[in-house]
Amino acid sequence: MSLTATSSLAAQIDARLSAPGAMDAARFASFLEGQRRLGLTHGGRALCRHLSPYLIAEQDYAAVARAAERIAAALERVARRALVDAALAEELGLSADERALAALDPGEGPFLTVGRLDMLVTEGGFSFIEYNADSPAGITDQLLIEETLMALPHLAPLRGGPGVRTPAPHRALLRALREGYAAWGGREARPTIAIVDWKAADTSAEFKVLSDLFSAEGHRTLILDPDELELDGGRLSAGGARIDLVYRRVITQELVGRRGLDHPLVRAYRDRAAYVANSFRTKPLNKKAAFAVLSAPEFADLFSPEQRAAIAEHIPWTRRVRAGRTSWRGRDVDLLELIAAEQESFVLKPNDDYGGKGVLLGWQTPPDAWREAVRDAEAQRAIVQERSRARTARMPTFRDGRVVEEVYFDLCPFVFAGRMEGAMVRLSASAVSNVSAGGGVTGLLIVDDARMKREDIRHV
Repeated sequence: MSLTATSSLAAQIDARLSAPGAMDAARFASFLEGQRRLGLTHGGRALCRHLSPYLIAEQDYAAVARAAERIAAALERVARRALVDAALAEELGLSADERALAALDPGEGPFLTVGRLDMLVTEGGFSFIEYNADSPAGITDQLLIEETLMALPHLAPLRGGPGVRTPAPHRALLRALREGYAAWGGREARPTIAIVDWKAADTSAEFKVLSDLFSAEGHRTLILDPDELELDGGRLSAGGARIDLVYRRVITQELVGRRGLDHPLVRAYRDRAAYVANSFRTKPLNKKAAFAVLSAPEFADLFSPEQRAAIAEHIPWTRRVRAGRTSWRGRDVDLLELIAAEQESFVLKPNDDYGGKGVLLGWQTPPDAWREAVRDAEAQRAIVQERSRARTARMPTFRDGRVVEEVYFDLCPFVFAGRMEGAMVRLSASAVSNVSAGGGVTGLLIVDDARMKREDIRHV
């Protein structure tokens, strides 16, 4: 990915931020407090502490979109095949309850309504390393960042200016929900939407933003705990209010683990009493072993030529950890011996967790701890993935004055019913940049360099 198309704008942003009076302690504190009021927080901390959006050239954004859509489609092929192929379901590590859920036919509609790929920008390219297809968060971050970061004096002139634009994943979400509901057979012009997750989850601020957006478009919107749902007479409801469409944010394994397969949401999904997105058929996509299926040559026939090309270019070498031989960099190798001997080349990940939990970076893990993790990995159905050497970014922030930090960053594209719109941009001092692991976020600004030059951006 090229940086040249964004360098002139980045230099102008930096110059404006460095000007006397552009940023001081009071303005920075007000910037953070504005995020807290809007709910751009995690665990009470403001999520955006850097003073520039991530800039991406229009042509690079289009290249990411093409690749993300092809990888998402390839992963969907894996999930669909796992519905009818017990060996593949076993390869993915699906539990008996997950297979039972996947076997339920939800009716028509997209296989996956919303997913989020985690992507690292590398020297000369980019790699997709994970897929959140169960309950992806961060869809409202761009909107809230625009209301706070982009309102600062050094950035405000860019809003609506020539040659720059911001994506709108929140609008793509509502469009995908509506289209899925209609394809499923829903008849209400403005269906009542329930956003469902545990009350104790740290997601209430995001849900309030989405509720306001959905309500403004004419949808009665309820934010509900799964325990508030009732199914009676073929109708899903809460407190007497009928629900047509469920935007499911409760994580499948937590819902089934705590409440079982007889929960009203599962029964409503099974009986088609309400449209549920994401469906319970998307769990195979969320297994990290799905990337091993993409990567391993024995599964290549599952995919189209375009998908195979995208996999070859953008999916790092990935395998399930188990005794036996495999290919690596053109060599036939013993997998366990390889992982132990080439520790600095690999990442170990649990098959079914989120938020960076349980991830071990070989180059940062003590050798004894690494060897122990490799010994336990097969029983735990872990996967091993070759290290993608991510680029870092220099991002300005404020500490007794403007300072520039070298940070790791992820660009995490959202895919709505097969179409990419926007991305979550995560920043961190650590190579594991999940928000739940202490990372932060910033906005995404798409730059059409040719148009900016035509319009002359010296006034910015």
